[in-house]
Amino acid sequence: MFNITNEAETYVADLFEQQGEEDLGLKVDIEKAGTPAAAVTFNFCYSKDLGKSYSKFEYKGFNAFIDEENFDYLKDSEVLLKEEGSAKKLAITAPNAKGEVPKDDAPLEEKIKYTIAAEVNPQLASHGGFVDLVEITSDMDVILNFGGGCQGCSSVKVTLKNGVEAQLKSIYPEIRNILDVTDHSKKENAYM
Repeated sequence: MFNITNEAETYVADLFEQQGEEDLGLKVDIEKAGTPAAAVTFNFCYSKDLGKSYSKFEYKGFNAFIDEENFDYLKDSEVLLKEEGSAKKLAITAPNAKGEVPKDDAPLEEKIKYTIAAEVNPQLASHGGFVDLVEITSDMDVILNFGGGCQGCSSVKVTLKNGVEAQLKSIYPEIRNILDVTDHSKKENAYM
């Protein structure tokens, strides 16, 4: 599935040997696969706890488990061992994990979702918030739902008008309105 350097394979095998548990494996996942925020994660796991969509890959001293839906995202990946001072850590280069920028002829929904993931949500994340695309109406209204720190935040109207709407309309002038369908009465996690 992915190439693992000899040094990294030995390092991981040593970690498993230190655990002393035979049924332990390495689960390789991708959070937010196909988006600019994609991140590859490595975690210990037991194969019995994984769903049927996970496939086993045997390495020297350990088994790795990867969800089949992530195969394309992990294609051409390489796991290597990096040394930072006296510390060692695994690093992965996964050139396909983030997906591709939608082409000019891609559906508007795909382009907006990518822009939200690449540009809007990283800005909202500083306040613990995010936004999801709900739908695009036939009248070209973009319906959004805010979450995290944005849900119930007293500044969400300003964020919507001056931030998200201005940003999306400047990129996609065919958008008529940006509408928020979030229930902002729930204020438990609100940023402000």
